Amino acid sequence: MSEYIDEFQSRFIGIMQWDDCNSLLQKLINNPSDWYLYNTLNTVPNEIIDSNLFIDKINTIKDILTNEHQERYCGIVYADDLENPSFVKIFHPGNLGKSCGSSENPPLPQWLLSKTQPVDVVEKFGAPEQEQGFISKYLKF
Repeated sequence: MSEYIDEFQSRFIGIMQWDDCNSLLQKLINNPSDWYLYNTLNTVPNEIIDSNLFIDKINTIKDILTNEHQERYCGIVYADDLENPSFVKIFHPGNLGKSCGSSENPPLPQWLLSKTQPVDVVEKFGAPEQEQGFISKYLKF
């Protein structure tokens, strides 16, 4: 397996409080160098993102979270380390699927920020091409 996939599957800390989320995003803005920003709706980046563009993208993501996630808690941002993050997963508020509770195919984060060059997680972990019907899902036909 690749280093990136190992990091992607490692342990992350969920950010529940909005103040903690804002603090984490500010840490990213304050240290914008040497990041890969992988929007899983687009192709995998093969170069680090320009620092100014990184700051703009983080501010755009922050606006999306603030405007579209109308919850008292955050719960859709995860970091490998709160003080010195090197990998951050951010889910889009409009694509949460069944992220709460168990799901056979949990949604992928839309934004993956890392210091390690990304590989295609959509290809590796994307949803299956055909969804099972209700009966076959539970009775395993």
